[in-house]
Amino acid sequence: MVDIERGPQRTCIACRQVKDKRALIRYVAAPDGTLIVDYLSRLPGRGAYTCIDAQCIFDAVKKNSFQRSFKGRCLPIDAEQLLGQVTSAVEKKITSLIGMARKSRQFIAGSNAVTEALKKGSDLALVIIATDISTAIEKKIVALALRNNIDTVHFYDKQMMGQLLGREERSVIAIQSGLLADSLLKELHLHRTLLREN
Repeated sequence: MVDIERGPQRTCIACRQVKDKRALIRYVAAPDGTLIVDYLSRLPGRGAYTCIDAQCIFDAVKKNSFQRSFKGRCLPIDAEQLLGQVTSAVEKKITSLIGMARKSRQFIAGSNAVTEALKKGSDLALVIIATDISTAIEKKIVALALRNNIDTVHFYDKQMMGQLLGREERSVIAIQSGLLADSLLKELHLHRTLLREN
């Protein structure tokens, strides 16, 4: 099924909603019957799709929808493990996008640098705050971001944030506006949705 304006359409095997292929998760069955999360939609073979939310993932497992989609050539699936694999795939994509921001220098790192950029009204789309940042700095950053209508999200700890940027610990990363920031916002939203519904 193809919609010329929206692109390829696929049906969620759980809720049966028809959506843009890019709004769904693709799965394939390996030769040994193992179900694989094909988050980037690059693996060959027949695919099955679910919405990117915990309820549809759990319902697809409960209703044996994967077995039907792959005509019995799919091993039994644990719903919690499958949700964990999907969440990990989203986290991997987020990490990749932050790496791209690093390489293209579309970011500002460190609480002082980000604070100054927010005060100046720099063209930022997103501020990522470490989960172990101090409360005082967090409140200051969030208040400035809110004043500038910039999204904030808590993700990773300071050590991991630094590693992603090839630096020492960093408590805050700001991403400049653009397509990369838009993609990152989308993935972070999906990640929050999966965790909230779990």
